[in-house]
Amino acid sequence: MQRKTTTIRDVAQQAGVSISTVSNVLNGNEVQVGPVVRQRVLEIAEQLNYRPNAIARSMVKRKTATIGLVITEVENPLFVPVVGGINEVLQPAGYHMVLVSAPDLHSEIEAIEMLRAQQVDGIIFMALSFSTPIDHLVQLKEDGFPFVVINRYVEDEGINQILLDDWGAAYSATNRLIDLDHIHIGIVSGPLSTDPPRRSALERHAGWQQALTERGLDVRPEWILEGHYTYEGGYQAMRRFLAQREKGLERPTALFVANEIMALGALKSLQQAGIRVPQDMALIALGDSPFAAYTNPSLTTFALPTPEAGGLAARILLDWFKEGKPTQARRISLKFTLKVRESCGANLSLPS
Repeated sequence: MQRKTTTIRDVAQQAGVSISTVSNVLNGNEVQVGPVVRQRVLEIAEQLNYRPNAIARSMVKRKTATIGLVITEVENPLFVPVVGGINEVLQPAGYHMVLVSAPDLHSEIEAIEMLRAQQVDGIIFMALSFSTPIDHLVQLKEDGFPFVVINRYVEDEGINQILLDDWGAAYSATNRLIDLDHIHIGIVSGPLSTDPPRRSALERHAGWQQALTERGLDVRPEWILEGHYTYEGGYQAMRRFLAQREKGLERPTALFVANEIMALGALKSLQQAGIRVPQDMALIALGDSPFAAYTNPSLTTFALPTPEAGGLAARILLDWFKEGKPTQARRISLKFTLKVRESCGANLSLPS
């Protein structure tokens, strides 16, 4: 025989009080309920093993203790640490996460509609750095709906944004190579010519160029090659660099690679050509996936602050929930962290 589920009505009848009184006691609402009545309701609820229906309670309170996370590419290793950073903040606060893949604008708009229908309390958007329309984000802002965007620059200062300092990281990486006595420095960039362009690729290229210009070094067009942020892109870009030598063109002695995935492809191409890293060609890349420390040679990188970005986004939402109203919107830029390893040719016994 199926066991009858205890309802809030059962608790109210046995305690001799109204359903609303039981609801107020169990939800901890500050109402005029005397301590004797409150204690009796709690004892009977425990005796009857009453467990409030979480879905029903969320419909009444319009809170589900869930956060939507909308990600452009679930398979991109950039996003894994973001999820970890978000969970580290949300779980102790009793919140859970709903992950949705939205590779384009249309699917992102659909994701918002779906998550709002599920009554999530807020949304975090973690995007690749494309320039895309933001009408749907402006609508969320006007609705007063809690959300934060990571890695997407938007002109609207009323939207909470967490950005990564792509320009500063590229500038620092290039200066690091110059400080190691390199004067011929090329770049394997991200996609510069796509429509729309990748903002991170433009920023990283600009940081590389500015560092060279300030130090009086040549910015040579033949040393700028796009790698499209992929393994194959980095591999093919390096093959084009190496082919320049066959045409009598001078080859750079160091490369700034705009992400560590391309650096892995570039490293394979160099090794196949018998070019030693860092003795013949030094490398520094942006991004610090776990494999970067285990390549041969290990990759010197500027690590993206993605766990910090995820944790900060989650804290912004929790503050919003606590206040019950939008917090003052912020545009926060997070710095990269240098991880000195073998590929840049630095003396690893010295401090970085």
